[in-house]
Amino acid sequence: MSDPSSGVVATAGLLGVTAASLVPGVDANAIIGAFAGALFFMVFAKDLSALARVGYFVASWIVGYYVSVEAIGQQWSITSGLPAFFGALFAVVVCVSLLEWVQGGKTPGWLSAVADWIRPGGRR
Repeated sequence: MSDPSSGVVATAGLLGVTAASLVPGVDANAIIGAFAGALFFMVFAKDLSALARVGYFVASWIVGYYVSVEAIGQQWSITSGLPAFFGALFAVVVCVSLLEWVQGGKTPGWLSAVADWIRPGGRR
């Protein structure tokens, strides 16, 4: 049986996507891409409470949209859907792992790999 918050978020997301597509100047492709990335994270985040998943969903959706706008503005991409998807997906994953690092003291694996790659004499 599915979690009740998933149905509520899916319905609210559908209404949000529909409403946003009616507003002039809003990129519907970025809205849909960010929605998909945020929903992807929310579906696989089973260890979080329903309220936390809804909060992460909203934050991820907003950040994904802004990542796509920045990618288009910097001319890193021609379309906005894929940058929005990955922006929404990775924004919350990175932020959650950084919050766990601050609370628990264990460095995330991805941060150690980046530090080793950047550090002189590290792996390249």
